[in-house]
Amino acid sequence: MKQVMRSCGNIVGLGGQAMQLLRLCALSLLCALCASCENKWPRNGDLDGQWQLLSIEHDGTTIDVKPYGRYLSFQLDLFQLSTNNDRQRYYGYFDHTGGQITFRQFSDMAENDLATQDNLPLTEADLDRLHPWGHYRLNETFRVERLNAQEMQLRSDSARITYRKF
Repeated sequence: MKQVMRSCGNIVGLGGQAMQLLRLCALSLLCALCASCENKWPRNGDLDGQWQLLSIEHDGTTIDVKPYGRYLSFQLDLFQLSTNNDRQRYYGYFDHTGGQITFRQFSDMAENDLATQDNLPLTEADLDRLHPWGHYRLNETFRVERLNAQEMQLRSDSARITYRKF
């Protein structure tokens, strides 16, 4: 590599100091590029990505919901609940600490005005819209019973939800 850099420097007529400056600039640019992307790396381990909802256990009854195409996605500090036809999409923030996931600040993407970036949070009156995903409370905390690269099982006081990585 040094030989190539020397050859290139000799071809364009750069001296030793100019080549050092060129190397320093290239290294600085590389460091700046790497540093600017640092906060976008997956930070939630196996949790990150899209999960397909398989079943919901609620009030002693297990419901197979796989045919309905419902999904849960995680990235950075955000989550999204969606359907396979995107007719229903809800998003919000989550915390994943100590073997628990807390979902908070649900908003309806269908009612969100993207041009003005208005954030229309769901209220208790809207809660029944989240039941198809196994969420029966706003700001609900689930215990992580199982989480690996292929499957996840969450349990709250009101439901046990099973997913597969999609």
